[in-house]
Amino acid sequence: MQQRIVVSLCFVFLIGCTPKEKPYIPQEGEIVTWKQNPQLIVKAKLGPRRKHIPDQFDYEFYRPAREHYLGQFPINYVPEKFPVITQEEADSLPMPDSNRQLQFDLKLSNLDFQAKDGYLPDHDDQVRVRIEGLTMDMRKQNLDTYKTFLQRKEFFKENSKFEKYGLTCYKKKVADNFYGCYGKSKKYDVTGILLDVIALENTADNRFIQIRGESYEPNKYGGIWVQWEMNLSNWDRWQEIDSAIWRLLGTWNSAPPSQESN
Repeated sequence: MQQRIVVSLCFVFLIGCTPKEKPYIPQEGEIVTWKQNPQLIVKAKLGPRRKHIPDQFDYEFYRPAREHYLGQFPINYVPEKFPVITQEEADSLPMPDSNRQLQFDLKLSNLDFQAKDGYLPDHDDQVRVRIEGLTMDMRKQNLDTYKTFLQRKEFFKENSKFEKYGLTCYKKKVADNFYGCYGKSKKYDVTGILLDVIALENTADNRFIQIRGESYEPNKYGGIWVQWEMNLSNWDRWQEIDSAIWRLLGTWNSAPPSQESN
């Protein structure tokens, strides 16, 4: 009896000490097929990888093998277009983790800089893009970008409307140099772009995100929420950035024709 117990304990010990196989992390130049939802399945060649910036809270949550980060690309980057995948392959692909959905970065200049996954953009000429699904509340209210802009007007100061770079903007109640803006997309079936702007032009303080762009599109790719962030110095390029995002998504998307929603 004692011998059986000893053997059992040794077996448990061996199992516990067997090293786990490390998950594979895709590298630059590899071709990946990642499902954002059934209507948006990107098939793309990965661009330059970003560097992880650790902090004291992320050790339990950092899972690089599960991240859907496509890379950092010039804003005029033209990716390779792959054939659509089969419905069987599409059905077999897992959905992304809620906090690891589709991401990529754009470069607005020819300068060379390293992309990182910290809290702030890495360079004045970087645009960080994230694609998420619409929340349940957004779907329930059938919100699009323009409807969201109208909802936010309660946070704007009265009689503060002004036009800038083709945007309709208002000063926010919180401060005169905080703006909420709306602009039309050049893509005909997109409901627009919202910009939250912190216009502190006379400070070298770059410890915050100066411009956040958002589009809520219930009728694009099964319903997606496009988010991006950049430096104030490139405010005038908002429409160029919006066009690049939709162009890239359209090229990367390899969802089966029966699912694709353009």
